[in-house]
Amino acid sequence: MLTDPADHELVQRARALGPQIAACAAEIEAAGRIPDELIEALTDAGLFRLNIPAKAGGEEVEPLVVFHVIEALAAADASVAWVVMIAAEVSLLTGWLPGAVLSQMIGGDEPGGPRCRISGSSRVLARGRCAESGWRLSGRLNFLSGIEHAKFVLTTFRDAEDDSVRMALLPQRAGTVERTWDTMGLRGTGSHDWLLEDAFVQAAHTWRPGDEPLALGPAWRAPDRSVVAWIANAGHALGVAQGAIDEVSAASVEVASSLDARPLAEREAFRLALARSQARVWSARAFVRAAAAEAWETLLAGAPERVLLGRWRLANVYAVHEAADAVEELFRAAGTNAIHRRWTLERRFRDLQVARQHGAGLAMNFDGAARALLGLEAAPALYR
Repeated sequence: MLTDPADHELVQRARALGPQIAACAAEIEAAGRIPDELIEALTDAGLFRLNIPAKAGGEEVEPLVVFHVIEALAAADASVAWVVMIAAEVSLLTGWLPGAVLSQMIGGDEPGGPRCRISGSSRVLARGRCAESGWRLSGRLNFLSGIEHAKFVLTTFRDAEDDSVRMALLPQRAGTVERTWDTMGLRGTGSHDWLLEDAFVQAAHTWRPGDEPLALGPAWRAPDRSVVAWIANAGHALGVAQGAIDEVSAASVEVASSLDARPLAEREAFRLALARSQARVWSARAFVRAAAAEAWETLLAGAPERVLLGRWRLANVYAVHEAADAVEELFRAAGTNAIHRRWTLERRFRDLQVARQHGAGLAMNFDGAARALLGLEAAPALYR
């Protein structure tokens, strides 16, 4: 009998951390970072190694397990889930490093191994010049979620000589964190800038985006890795939205307002909005689970089908938008109750507005899905 990915041990660990995460949520929002003790708890649970290749000590779980882990964390707090999500997404890129090299980098007690945490970005924000046995990198990387807690940073740079693009994995201490994160939502992610000034990286710790991945698992055989990576964004958005629905549903039997003494639960307009919001979340969740499972089977078989991968891409981006819209509808229906910080609804509303601005939520994903479904050529690659 097949095991439901939602029941995976790592998902259960994520759910078990929910009360501890929720108890820290206000502190995380105010401080703009996740407390060290909570980072250590997430690390102990193995949640920062979801997409690191198994041969290098990672969990290497299937995408739907990642989806449900992030969903469970996001139900408790959006910022915590986002930091783990980004670590999972950029960790996929470690599959381009030789297993022996990656194991050597993260396999010891310090600075990585079971306690390895990765941040970074695939956007080209640094310049590199070839040096003896490696590269010298300079530049400013931004939006690096969890950078203050990271052990390693995935860096994308452009060769100053031939303008080609390469990627590298560097120790976090190779650069300097500059605290720049001040936003309307996801405030606790600590997505600060990271400055590199002539930082050295060994050639063996770099690779070209167009190279063949060295990890053998199906996650690295998808024609476009973003389809596999961004299922985590879908899980994040749906978890945040479900957390909002659960909170408001529980409060609605008692909470009224100055203009209407009836509890929210006794107002038809509120009930209709709640029903629509819940239907959006449940439907989007089911779409992600069905589309990802079907496309994943083709990757397991070594014969990825573009139409099914396009359907999976559509499910991912659709989930992000439906979750944001569901919380916005719920926010309006709750009236002035929604604006008070005694609920997490207003925070979740803001968090999802920021989350939708990520690449996973952009219109290009709807277009990419439509291209696949219509049999059209794929859009130009992000790298050249």
